[in-house]
Amino acid sequence: MYIPRSILVLLVIAYLLFLVSIDWINQPEGTWYRPFLIGLLIVLVASWAHRERDSDEL
Repeated sequence: MYIPRSILVLLVIAYLLFLVSIDWINQPEGTWYRPFLIGLLIVLVASWAHRERDSDEL
């Protein structure tokens, strides 16, 4: 089964974000915007990995 590179990167980063977010939930003094920055990073990395695909391959 072929998994596109952008989807694979998105899944790996989402998994790592889930593991890290467990610690963030237990820290009430942490910054509230940290998950949003990580989410933005996920979108940017997935779009970067997806940029080389032709429209015919979608």
